Amino acid sequence: MSESIDHPIEKSSVQNALSDIVNGSIAGAFGKIIEYPFDTVKVRLQTQGSHIFPTTWSCIKYTYHNEGVWRGFFQGIGSPLFGAALENATLFVSYNQCSNVLEKFTNVSPLSNILLSGAFAGSCASFVLTPVELIKCKLQVSNLQTAVEGQIKHTKIIPTLMYVLREKGILGLWQGQSSTFIRESLGGVAWFATYEVMKQGLKDRRKDTENKTWELLVSGASAGLAFNASIFPADTVKSMMQTEHITLINAVKKVLTTYGITGFYRGLGITLIRAVPANATVFYMYETLSKM
Repeated sequence: MSESIDHPIEKSSVQNALSDIVNGSIAGAFGKIIEYPFDTVKVRLQTQGSHIFPTTWSCIKYTYHNEGVWRGFFQGIGSPLFGAALENATLFVSYNQCSNVLEKFTNVSPLSNILLSGAFAGSCASFVLTPVELIKCKLQVSNLQTAVEGQIKHTKIIPTLMYVLREKGILGLWQGQSSTFIRESLGGVAWFATYEVMKQGLKDRRKDTENKTWELLVSGASAGLAFNASIFPADTVKSMMQTEHITLINAVKKVLTTYGITGFYRGLGITLIRAVPANATVFYMYETLSKM
């Protein structure tokens, strides 16, 4: 492995930090539009019993035939679209700022720099993501809960937000924070490390100073696969905590007693499929915008 792994773009000034925020927001929003229909299916598989959706395809067919494309697959996209912009802005700016601090004030190796910066970026993003994903998950399963359990249906962001605030208070928006923190901290390491190492390796292979477009896309897609494969059980627990409003321990117990060990991986297949185009888009757009 090369001893000098490049970072996407060197960041040091306030101006470049603001550039990270803008470019990360745009890239994140585009990536979310691509991945959201897949994410809806994933959340439904994670939170609904196998008697309702025995397979991924059964979930897709049910959603399409009973709710249509927009109302079914894109239900609640407003919250995560805004959240994806905030998440990626937070990820890239905190990653690059942490990397600069470590490079300036410590003697850690380039790879250690990436790992530590990735963990820091993920942990910061978790505090932004938890409220957004709470609303998203509730909206994604609201149609099912009405049909199956007769619960009150919330199909819009603001009424759902007000319901959570009324029932649980402001801290209720961070239901699932512990699981999200674990997921994002570990995932941040896998996401950034995979992207950086893949990108550098492909560039070194050609002995070139700049990556080709396909190399950036492959590196981004690989980062998405590594992220989702490594943290999926924590994501399942997080979804259960947010849709059921239960603690981390109770969410783990419910998954185990309802589905067994395999329950932690319900929806993994479609999640990995969505990760390829979504994360390739995020990293490619970020790199392209940053070089303009």
